[in-house]
Amino acid sequence: MKTIKGFIYILSILFSVGLVSCMNGGLEDLPVYQDAEITAFNFEYRYATSVGGDGEKMQIQELVTDTQIDTDRNIVTCLISVPNPNNTFTEIEKSKVSLKNIVGYASISTAATIYPIDDAPQLGKRNDFSKKTYKYEVIAADGVTRKVWTLIIKDFINN
Repeated sequence: MKTIKGFIYILSILFSVGLVSCMNGGLEDLPVYQDAEITAFNFEYRYATSVGGDGEKMQIQELVTDTQIDTDRNIVTCLISVPNPNNTFTEIEKSKVSLKNIVGYASISTAATIYPIDDAPQLGKRNDFSKKTYKYEVIAADGVTRKVWTLIIKDFINN
């Protein structure tokens, strides 16, 4: 029995070494992207609704965002409007939506990263966008190419 276990152990080590050596050869170089673009910018409102007795469920209401992107000057201009109520997004909940409690998110170049500059709100979290003008830096996947983008909230409509 010990001989069989020893044989299986040695065989598994040889097999593992063989797999590792195969992985090192013949791999193609992947492209290093140099784009640092913002291709879209959107906003949403997050809120909780009651579920059962004590539970809550996170709801997400996408806000209508008309976005204009000027790639020559690195400016993103957004007109944000709150949609009409629906099944879970009630009139009461709609009345709570403002620039002070929305979530912004951007689509950026492949494998790039985006960072807020100065007092710009962090993207992906509920934040205050009431100042209406912010700067973000997009760093390309190559780690070298960088662009500073200006986000301008042109208008916010909640009728």
